[in-house]
Formats: sequence, C-alpha cells, structure tokens
Amino acid sequence: MRALRLGLLALWALCGAGCASGAARVRSAELENQRLTRELEATNRALQSVTSYAEELRAPGKAGRSFSMYYSPAALQQLASQLFPMRMAARSFHQQLDGDVIIERLTDVRFGPANTLTCKALMRGENIRYTGSVPKAYQQEVRKFQSGVAAGVVVDLLVELSLGSDNTLQAQAHASHTRLNANSSPNSESMLRQQMNERVLRTPFVFDLTIPGGNAVPRRMVLTTNHLVVTYAP
Repeated sequence: MRALRLGLLALWALCGAGCASGAARVRSAELENQRLTRELEATNRALQSVTSYAEELRAPGKAGRSFSMYYSPAALQQLASQLFPMRMAARSFHQQLDGDVIIERLTDVRFGPANTLTCKALMRGENIRYTGSVPKAYQQEVRKFQSGVAAGVVVDLLVELSLGSDNTLQAQAHASHTRLNANSSPNSESMLRQQMNERVLRTPFVFDLTIPGGNAVPRRMVLTTNHLVVTYAP
C-alpha cells in the first residue's frame, strides 16, 4: 500500500511538472508570436514605402510636382553632425551621477531593412562623479567606472527612421552594445546601456527636413540599400 501511495505521488509530481512545462512552452510561443507579428508589421510598412517609391520610378509623370532627395550614409552622417557635439547632464543617464556626458559624433552609418540603420555614437564623460553612498568594497570599482567613462565610450545604436507630422525625420535609437575605452567591465557597460535605453533614448532625435525658401514638404520616406529617399510635394 505504501508503494502504491509513493507511486501515485510520483505520478502527480510528474503530471504537475508536465503542466508547468506546458504552460511555459505556451507562454514562450505567445511571446515569439508577438515578436514575429511586430516584425511582420514593420516589414509590411517598409514594403508599402518601397512599392510606392518603385511606382514613382516607373512612372515619374504620375507624381506631378513631387521630387525626391537622396541621402547617402555619408550625407546622413553629415546631417546628424548638426546635433553634435551634444552636452548632456550626467544625471540624464543616472540620477546619482554628477558632471556632463558629451556625445561627440556619429560614425559608421549603415542602412538596414525596414527603415532601420546602425551606427556608432562616440561619447565621453567630463567631471563624472557618483554621488550615492558606496560601500568601501566597491569604491575602487566606482572610481574605475568614472575614469572609464571619462576616457570615452563607444555605443552601437540601432535606429528606426520615420517621418514626423511636423516635417521632421524622427530617429528612434536603441543602444545594443556599449564599450568603455578604458577599464572595460561587462557589469558597468551593461548598466550604462540599460540606463541609456530607459532614460536618454526614450524620445527620438529630430532632424528638420524643410527645404529653405520652398513650399514643398516631405511626404514619404524609405531606406534603400544605398540611400535614404525622401519624397517632397507641395
């Protein structure tokens, strides 16, 4: 009888584990489906823009008075240089940091799928100081982090482009990797990347696409392999 009870308990535990495992698999499948749905929607939006752009190339007369401006990666990098160097309070990155962070420039602009591009941001800290209470055992690590940021940081960015309603190009950036030029540390770099995404990069960078002296405004934007194409019309 005791053996029977032990067998039933083992069977119950096995079934419970199976149910838990099944629930985890269902949840994992749901998350994967949500991710694929978002990617499909982004791809469809990009395809619509590409299709419209291709139609204009095949029959430019149908476009009426519209025209397109073409920006290469180098030209877009030059456009972005209008914003830099950008000085920001270090507390923008973390509420217990004093000093300034200077984003000096963007480099290595490369166009990707679905109106996205990748680039690197080069930045450095100036008079960076952690104002929170630090246990003695970790004070050396904090000093190394401060000097590492002062020596410079390279940030890999994934940027999604879109047209704003106010004739601007909206660039929503996400930091995918950070590297300290000195005192590199996975923990410090991960913390810095997380703070950038949660605080500094929550709102997009904005670039004015208005053509001085004209009445044409941007109507459509699409990234090809080699160019950012902005179509203007009255």
